[in-house]
Amino acid sequence: MSPKEADEAQTAATRQYSGLSTLEDEDFIKTNVPLPPRMDEVGHGSFHWEIDNWTQLPDRVISKTFTVAGHDWDILLFPRGNQASETVSLYIEHKPKESTDDWHVCAMFGLAMSNADDATVFKHSMSHHRFTSEEADWGFTRFAELRHVMTPTDADARALLEGGRVRISAYLRVIKDPLGVLWHNFHNYSSRKHTGYVGLRNQGATCYMNSLLQSLYFTNEFRNAVYQIPTENDDPKKSVALALQRVFYNLQVSDEPVDTTELTKSFGWDSLESFMQHDVQEFNRVLQDNLETKMKGTVVDGAVARLFEGKMKSYIRCVDVEYESSRVENYYDISLNVKGCATLRDSFANYCEVETLEGENRYQAEGFGLQDARKGVIFESFPPVLQLQLKRFEYDFQRDAMVKINDRHEFPPQIDLGEFLSEDADRSQPWTYRLHGVLVHSGDLHGGHYFGLLRPTADDRWFRFDDDRVVPVTRDEVFEEYYGGEFPQATALGTRARPNSKRFTNAYMLVYIREALSAQVLGGDAPVPEHLLRRVAEDRAEEERRRREKEELANTVPVKVVGDAQFAQHQAFDLSYFDQRQPAANALFSERMPRDMLLRAFVEHYAQRTGQTPGSFRLWTMVGRVNKTVRCEAPLVGAAMDLTLAQVLENRMPRWTEMRLYCESRADGAPADFLEQKPPARTSMVHAKFFDAERRQMRGVGSLYVTADQHVRDIIPALRRLAGLADTTPVVLFEEVKPSLIEEMDVSQTFQNAEIQSGDIICFQAATDAAAMRVPEFFDDVQHRVSVRFVPRPARSDDDYAASEASSPTPEAPVLAASTKLAYDQVAQWLADQVGVRDPLKLRFYTVSPTGQPRQPVRRTATTTLAEMLPSAMFMQPALNGDGLPEYTVMYERLEVDIVQIESMRPVRVAFVGRNMREEHQLEVLVPKVGAAQALMEATYAKIEQHLRSQQREPSGDAVPKPFSLRFYVVGYHRIAHVLTGEERLAELGSPGVSDVVAELCVAEDGGSDSAMDTSDEPRASRNVEVMHFYRDLAHAHSVPFLFAIYADEPWSETWVRLQRKLGMGEKELKNLGVVCGPVGALDLRRCRVVQGTVATGTERNDSPAMDQNTTPTATPPPSAPAVPQQQQSAAMEADSADVSRAASAVSSDNNSPDSAAENGNMCLWDVLQQLDAREEAEQKPQLDVVGFIGLHHVDRVSRHRNLHHERAIRILN
Repeated sequence: MSPKEADEAQTAATRQYSGLSTLEDEDFIKTNVPLPPRMDEVGHGSFHWEIDNWTQLPDRVISKTFTVAGHDWDILLFPRGNQASETVSLYIEHKPKESTDDWHVCAMFGLAMSNADDATVFKHSMSHHRFTSEEADWGFTRFAELRHVMTPTDADARALLEGGRVRISAYLRVIKDPLGVLWHNFHNYSSRKHTGYVGLRNQGATCYMNSLLQSLYFTNEFRNAVYQIPTENDDPKKSVALALQRVFYNLQVSDEPVDTTELTKSFGWDSLESFMQHDVQEFNRVLQDNLETKMKGTVVDGAVARLFEGKMKSYIRCVDVEYESSRVENYYDISLNVKGCATLRDSFANYCEVETLEGENRYQAEGFGLQDARKGVIFESFPPVLQLQLKRFEYDFQRDAMVKINDRHEFPPQIDLGEFLSEDADRSQPWTYRLHGVLVHSGDLHGGHYFGLLRPTADDRWFRFDDDRVVPVTRDEVFEEYYGGEFPQATALGTRARPNSKRFTNAYMLVYIREALSAQVLGGDAPVPEHLLRRVAEDRAEEERRRREKEELANTVPVKVVGDAQFAQHQAFDLSYFDQRQPAANALFSERMPRDMLLRAFVEHYAQRTGQTPGSFRLWTMVGRVNKTVRCEAPLVGAAMDLTLAQVLENRMPRWTEMRLYCESRADGAPADFLEQKPPARTSMVHAKFFDAERRQMRGVGSLYVTADQHVRDIIPALRRLAGLADTTPVVLFEEVKPSLIEEMDVSQTFQNAEIQSGDIICFQAATDAAAMRVPEFFDDVQHRVSVRFVPRPARSDDDYAASEASSPTPEAPVLAASTKLAYDQVAQWLADQVGVRDPLKLRFYTVSPTGQPRQPVRRTATTTLAEMLPSAMFMQPALNGDGLPEYTVMYERLEVDIVQIESMRPVRVAFVGRNMREEHQLEVLVPKVGAAQALMEATYAKIEQHLRSQQREPSGDAVPKPFSLRFYVVGYHRIAHVLTGEERLAELGSPGVSDVVAELCVAEDGGSDSAMDTSDEPRASRNVEVMHFYRDLAHAHSVPFLFAIYADEPWSETWVRLQRKLGMGEKELKNLGVVCGPVGALDLRRCRVVQGTVATGTERNDSPAMDQNTTPTATPPPSAPAVPQQQQSAAMEADSADVSRAASAVSSDNNSPDSAAENGNMCLWDVLQQLDAREEAEQKPQLDVVGFIGLHHVDRVSRHRNLHHERAIRILN
């Protein structure tokens, strides 16, 4: 807005209020505090507060109490601002008469400040609020800037505050709150308390499921049937029926929102799928299908069908003759159009609209020929519970994308559907339906939210079930707010909305209940099964136990103590491990103790548990150092004994959640009070470990006290005594700095220069054998030591060099405990000795995935170690065995030849195709890295022969011909590049992602051969053509192409029969298959000839859901997938066919005329291709001995793709 326009708007506003006085209460309230539409007031009133001494007011002033509509109020004034300086803050406060906290008053109010002498000079603000005990006052912190109150904004106007005098006025309307939730902030809101119902928790994107479950729960007959499903022995994490029973029961009795995690897990969903929103209709069908399966053979068998199943008839009825083709189908829900339909009745009329088939679109009636006919759908019956899906999400062919339809679509509270029933329908009771629930979607295609509006009982009370919150709603909200369309020009509070703004919150699914059966459907409750009550009671007891455990964990602290006994047996770093790495045979003292227990009491408790006396030991705190070691820090003596365990943990070990202590036992000859005092100054306690190099064992031998000025060599005699060594044994000392740093000590240094402090560890060993393992080597081995279990790899039929089962003994699983630095050959030699293999090079190792499947074989190189055989720590966290070592599994395989020879070869993927293209197998063939393709052909032949012998018959069931013939060709981007002769270089074949090698089994058949191998006495002239698959255009090729023989003088009808056998497709797939033929090298459909199928024209398909007697009816889509309406499927197919038809229509007039079926059947493909090939003689052709190609246009492939796109698109993300 320009400055000039802003000035004009301000002037207009001033003129609007010119002459209006704050003392004219009724006019002021009517103008500035208007009553919103569809709201009623209890009463209204005003109050004026005259202030004469503004400058003398305190920081907070309260007016005298006044009454409006039976409620007491006052005004709060902050003349110098409430936490906002240089402003005036004004609030209105409700003064409750009740002493309880459970009260509320809804009010609209305005506060005005005006000149005391001229009431037409004023400033005001208005708002509305729900006054409660938590929010008893409401208003405006920045009502006005203080300078604007004291100084007029216009030189000709008067200031609000003059001579310290001003008038403050309050205007109130107390609004009726019939539902009890008007302007509720829903803090501490209890759905059970306010409505009698509870909601369902949203797991992330399960609002669509919550809405449907609430609708099904309030269908009492359905709930009763679910309760009667026998589930006594079911697992709630695997049984959908049991999980649903528990959800329904909790909705009955729980005071808190009900969790649905158990139900989603019973579907097999993981936590990620709970964050992926599915379609309500799809979910409903999956759920009902599962329950119907569970109900079979029980007392409630067929209950779902009785409630939700109706019947409809699709028909084609001739106008001039007595002939009708029809089919009756069952349905569980109806998908109705929204676009172009203003009301629900219009949608039903559109669904049952009759189409006239006349002119070129006449119907072929059996026995009557082409006839004018009417095609349509009529309902035979409607179910007691009618579920209607409004097609808010549709595929837009112009945009080539899914869109949401937000058009206005009205649905009535009652609807009579009798007019849409057939004449033969049962009309003994009226077909009047009453609305029971509305499932609403708020959002667009890319994001949204579902909630439900439900009428739980037969009366007309409606509630909004929005995940975990249930609130009452008015009838007007149900039947107006969610029709869709555009927003009205004014909202409920009088503020203007943008014109032509679409409502993105609208009804998506409607649930109607037949009035004649309403009492039965919404009838009484069935008893809850006893086993369900028992399970729920057990679950609640378990929850209570966990709650107590949680409280216990909060009131206790874990305490772990390592003593000299554990230190003596420790074979790794530090004094001990405090986690799972600590072996069970060397367990520490570990208990949870009360947080408020005194340390003195714990010492007595520990002494009693370990069989000691309190004076025979003292405890040291242990801390984690920056080098990731755990060492002793200070003794707990003196005043520390009166601290609680929680204080010790917080003050001495603030980074840990558990107490770690070291128990120092009294040494022989130590003074009686030695353990009760702190060590002398400059004195440190160090721990000593002795490494026995001959046995390769480390053991803790005790602790020593050293002074800072003492030399390191001075403790060597004491170390010899602790280890039991002779006095003359030379020793070498090491400091255990950290796991990766073990330093040899200079014995000539003092302990101060060596930087030794309390808690440090000194390791030593005898220096008698220079070749013996040293302490650093031992710790390096400990740091990398793992436990590896070797298991045989499962047998594979496609491995050329794996040893046969006959030559393999019973599989074993030897376990190796070694360093990950162990060389590949050492591991192989060890395993060969364990499993009885003479040559370790005839073993091959495989890394194992987290799912237990073998990965690629481990390559043998000079630097390969055991570490390369183990999975990366990024993908797998190993468990620990009883000795605290990480446990891994490695698979091994026995080989017929050594690994060196195998690694000089490379694998090539070969696609083997049997008698028809359905019999496709992927093979991996090892060939030399350098050589000719003949080696690949021979190796493939041997592998296929082995494969066929293992089956003892061909995939088709016939005996394997001996010898059989194979044809090899290279395929690039789903087109045949050339046929292999055996002379090609192996290095040029089988490039991943670029080309594939195909081996085709050549088997002669009656009437010709698919392979140009003709075994008849009189050979027929034949040529090969390439058969390829595509959709839309030739550049979009897919699947495996193949060579196919065509014969001179063979009509297309016979060629098509042979091609069908080669393809191995079913009738339904062939029905949607278009065929074109073209010359070699053609990449444009305009150079091709349309032979048959939907590619020829986009308007010849019979899209009627009714089938004639010569057509196999299409089965009803399974409940696990949303059904795309047949008109939409046909439209998708026609659109795809039309793309190809438009390209094919550019062919010359002798090729693009619409041939009849008879003409195409008599056509000879040989002649057609010869003609096309003659036109292309001048062009360069690929080196492939074929006369042309046949292109198969898969219309159903595109249709399936779009159906999948439709299914995914309507799963709107939450």
